[in-house]
Amino acid sequence: MTDLLVHDATVVTVNRENQILRNGSIRVTDGRITSVEPTESGDRTATADRVIDASGKVVIPGLIDAHRHTDFTLVQGLFSELDGSELLKEALALYHTAESVLGDSFFEAAWDLACLRQLTHGVTTVNAMDFTPELGAEAIGEAGLRGVIGPELADLLNPVSADEQLQAARRFVDSYHGNYDGRVTASIAPGGEVGCSRALWEGVAVLRAEYPELRLHTHLYDSAAADTMAAGSGADDPLDLLEQYGLLDERTLLTHLLHADRDDARRIAESGAHVLHCPTVYSYFQAGDQAWFPLPALQEFGANVVIGLDDPFWFDSWDLIQEAKHARLLSNFEYGAQQWSSYELLQMLTIDAARALGLDDQVGSLEPGKQADFVVIDVDTPRHQPYSNLPSVLMNSVTAGDIETVVVDGDVLMRNKSVESLDVERVHAAAMRERERLQAQTGWKTSLGGSTPPDISILRRISARPVLRAVNQYGHGVVHRYF
Repeated sequence: MTDLLVHDATVVTVNRENQILRNGSIRVTDGRITSVEPTESGDRTATADRVIDASGKVVIPGLIDAHRHTDFTLVQGLFSELDGSELLKEALALYHTAESVLGDSFFEAAWDLACLRQLTHGVTTVNAMDFTPELGAEAIGEAGLRGVIGPELADLLNPVSADEQLQAARRFVDSYHGNYDGRVTASIAPGGEVGCSRALWEGVAVLRAEYPELRLHTHLYDSAAADTMAAGSGADDPLDLLEQYGLLDERTLLTHLLHADRDDARRIAESGAHVLHCPTVYSYFQAGDQAWFPLPALQEFGANVVIGLDDPFWFDSWDLIQEAKHARLLSNFEYGAQQWSSYELLQMLTIDAARALGLDDQVGSLEPGKQADFVVIDVDTPRHQPYSNLPSVLMNSVTAGDIETVVVDGDVLMRNKSVESLDVERVHAAAMRERERLQAQTGWKTSLGGSTPPDISILRRISARPVLRAVNQYGHGVVHRYF
């Protein structure tokens, strides 16, 4: 018995043959794809628990956000007009205010809202690094989404000791890895060469040896002082730091690489590590002197480069398709046209990202035997018709507003833009309540015209902590996101 049948769709499989079916049908049983074939007349009258007539629609694999921080979903819009250094300092202070004053309900509402936004933007899998991973695992699991989540470890920029953070990470892995029918998995997520002491890296190496199946997810070279910070842990540079602890291989995910050079790109590619590129955040603030990351060298040496949206409070976006578009435009501006084709961008958001997360045997393409994670996009509108070169339409013209239906593990989470797996009113009510509490506790003012920080910076209204001393010592451009 077929649980779900989609017929008459243009199916972009992203399989090894790069196959696109003009009129295709997808059958799903027990959460797995059983067939992807041309539509036959009988498909239109076939019996299934759920049938989706996708005439005039395009079906692609579910989108994968390869790098995300989610704790601060509810501050979206507060920091958008600040310069980078002011934003960072206010964010650091605001996090500790929320942690100590607002409590779990603030972060629970943030995660639920994040899941709603990911779902409605066609993101079926997210790779997250956060300080509230337990809340995230439960929110993602209950929403029906797929997630790889790691507790962010950064003892130099966090008052909690390395041992305590590592123990908490081990508890998280033991409690949540493989939960929700395998949709939620754990990662090991040290913040990077800036925020981690030698003791923490030693503990990370031990933790990874205990859990060799987990991905290691970290920031690297997002600061001009990266080599200096790595030297503090006894290494020549950040890659040497990872190599010393046996942490640089095909299970390693390296985020940003803003200040990496051609030789770094070669070493990364040779190790098999994956690169998580977040283009908009750095073009929004242009952190540091270097404008872009070493894309041509990474391409030359064959590194797997995929795309993530990073923090929601930097530039207020949840649209991964638009992020891919920005990646191409900004890379073309920096290095010349034709850095990526449209189809390559689509692969980066699907099968390449799945490979980075070690999930390419489960998701990332539409093939028999894989989990049924896909989105249905409406292109049968005056805004898109007529068209040719479908990959170009998907990567240049489509936005998240065109996504109509979202399926994960064969379950329909959103149908005809109506969310089925979340109580939308409840999520919005909680978000509004917690956002109001946030503003009342911190003194932030908001209006339709913008937002205003407190008259007296909240940096002056919380007790001095190691994290703030670290920011003052190293300055903007060194610390990207560590709380």
